Amino acid sequence: MIKREKGAILIMVFVVMVALSGVAFAFLTMISQETKSAGTGLLNMQAFYIAEAGRAKARWALTTDGQTAGVWGESDTSLGEGTYNVTTVDNGDGTITITSDGYIPDDTSPLIMRRVLEKDITTVSGSSNNLALDAIASDSSTFGGNVAANANDDNSSTRWRSGVNGNSQLQLDFGSATEFDKVVFDERQFSSYAVQYSSNASTWNSVTGATTTVAGNVTTVTFDGVTVRYVRLDINGNRPSVYEFETYLTTATGIGLERGEFATSW
Repeated sequence: MIKREKGAILIMVFVVMVALSGVAFAFLTMISQETKSAGTGLLNMQAFYIAEAGRAKARWALTTDGQTAGVWGESDTSLGEGTYNVTTVDNGDGTITITSDGYIPDDTSPLIMRRVLEKDITTVSGSSNNLALDAIASDSSTFGGNVAANANDDNSSTRWRSGVNGNSQLQLDFGSATEFDKVVFDERQFSSYAVQYSSNASTWNSVTGATTTVAGNVTTVTFDGVTVRYVRLDINGNRPSVYEFETYLTTATGIGLERGEFATSW
């Protein structure tokens, strides 16, 4: 009788141990899958930004470096933990397509590949290339939701508005020294303004040789070209507004590129 009870207890212990082992195995499997999923997500993000860097390089090559769409491209360009391949295609209808593939670690044995495609990009003359589209806008003050970024978003229905009556500044940061010789701004409630430039966002100079034309609310100022990182409007007015603040190099020899249609894929 005692032997039977001991045997039953041993069997129950064995069953419990098997059950616990199954639960532990399932838990470890779940943790492993979650860890693997998180790791894959990180690699996907890295591959996307590498591909995006290739697309940005293509736009720079075509607009600034004088390269030709359909001819220029790069392969196996290292960046961070991976590489990218980027091609440009002239569609023959005044538009181009940029395709950039980002790989982790490379295109020979990729763990992850992410593609960034920008198509139907309209080409224009260099003088029509709005440099402000790729700049970062900031201001001295803001009224409500009318933030500085509204002034260089290529959307004339949005605006920046100063939060004060009197002196205000609206600034563009190109990220690096950039040549330009014309600004265009759509403004309201200015009493006076100055177009100023700087290499360090601390010491500012007003442009020289300026010629100004005004059509309605749109003011165009051409001046002796400068190559600096920053440009700003130094403004006086009653909470002045700027709907668009554009910057150009009228003597550019490359092409200009409008915004295209974006798509990403794996």
